[in-house]
Amino acid sequence: MRITRLRAAAALAALFLAFNLIAQNPTSSKGTVQQTYKWQEPEKKPAPTRPRIELTPIYGYSLNGHINLYRAKFTMDNSDLFGGMLSVEVAPQSLVEFSYTRSKTTARYEDFATGTKDNYDMAIDYFQLGTVKEIKDGPLVPFGMISVGATWFNMTTHGVSDHVSFSAALGGGVKYFFSDRVGIRLQGRLLLPMYFSGGGLFVGIGSGGTSSGVSVSTGVLTVQGDFSGGLIFRF
Repeated sequence: MRITRLRAAAALAALFLAFNLIAQNPTSSKGTVQQTYKWQEPEKKPAPTRPRIELTPIYGYSLNGHINLYRAKFTMDNSDLFGGMLSVEVAPQSLVEFSYTRSKTTARYEDFATGTKDNYDMAIDYFQLGTVKEIKDGPLVPFGMISVGATWFNMTTHGVSDHVSFSAALGGGVKYFFSDRVGIRLQGRLLLPMYFSGGGLFVGIGSGGTSSGVSVSTGVLTVQGDFSGGLIFRF
């Protein structure tokens, strides 16, 4: 009787051990161990991003101002303008921009000493290179801008010399994008053509030793401005 109980206990222990092994190592119907593999997707590298490019043809209105001369005044009538801008993103919300605008107008030269007045046909061309800083991202994008370049006072009347001067511009405006590719741009600029009246080089000797320097005298030729708008095409 005691031997029978021992055999039963041993059989139960063997059966428990077998179930435990099956639970730890499940087998297929053919007796091979089934292994479970976890699928790991290959690591994706970030796709290279192209710099944002914006092309904007514009049309607007130019405030052309006047130039004070010795005993005379040269007044340029306000007129419409046209041109375009090419902007390339160099950092998030920062773009380098080249712009060109032309204002065809008429001008009046008044000599205060003799009382004579002459009219001239001319065009004012602005070539500017600068930066545009966008305030925020989204469909509505306020921005500020600063640029330097050249202003060409192009005298189309025969026999009158042209004049080219260094110039700077400050401005700002807003962009609104209807989609990822198309938007509108509205802006205003303060335009400052400048002149250089001369320069100098000096060398001095004193108790503290020798010193030297270079000086350049410049001023604002006239104050101009413009307001414009146009369609943005983003690439």
